[in-house]
Amino acid sequence: MTTATVPAARTMIMTLAGVTLTRLGRGKALWIAAVFSALPLIYAVLAHSGRFRFEASTQFGISSLLLAVLPAMFVGASVGEEIEDRTSTYLWSRPIARWVVLAGKLLALTPIVVVLLVGGWYLEARLASNAGPPVASIIALAAGTIASSLAVAGIAVVVPKHGTALTIAYMLVDLFIGAMPFSMRALSMTYQVRTMAGMGDEPQAYVAPAIAMAVLAGIWLAIGVVRIRRLEV
Repeated sequence: MTTATVPAARTMIMTLAGVTLTRLGRGKALWIAAVFSALPLIYAVLAHSGRFRFEASTQFGISSLLLAVLPAMFVGASVGEEIEDRTSTYLWSRPIARWVVLAGKLLALTPIVVVLLVGGWYLEARLASNAGPPVASIIALAAGTIASSLAVAGIAVVVPKHGTALTIAYMLVDLFIGAMPFSMRALSMTYQVRTMAGMGDEPQAYVAPAIAMAVLAGIWLAIGVVRIRRLEV
């Protein structure tokens, strides 16, 4: 009698990542996201034409708004659909760690969101000022995108049926809290991104914002992992 071999977690993660990318290529989400990413270019074009003076902090703030949309559009929607519809049935029926579902989704989708956000920010600054953006702003936006994607994945596991809408709402609240002149804004992911980039009203810092983003993302991801382990097959 032959015993079925359970695939290694890494193999399952790569498999799910590949399936996720295949679905993404067949859908319209990537094209819609590209349009959203290009919207801040309007400001850059107007600044380049001399309609008004280019301000990096303003442009960065516009780009940061996409943190409320793109992670939710990609990661939130995909994780929520996977949990709600159980589309990868063979994964759910295998005796493997459930966290591979989250890992596969994040591995496939997070780099795409980073490229869209960071690439868009670079093009905007280049077009508006004929110079690339500060390196710190690129690092901050990339770190914020990764942290937001992790947080969104955790939230989508908790509320998969309305994952996209609720994760967008969460990030919009995050933007609102981050704009408040109170100490509570330290709980905002977007506030930490602006501080790390040197685009906020606080002195630029690196370590504290990085730790804050890691903690916020880690909390939501941990909640998601605990929740997904308790889901019924």
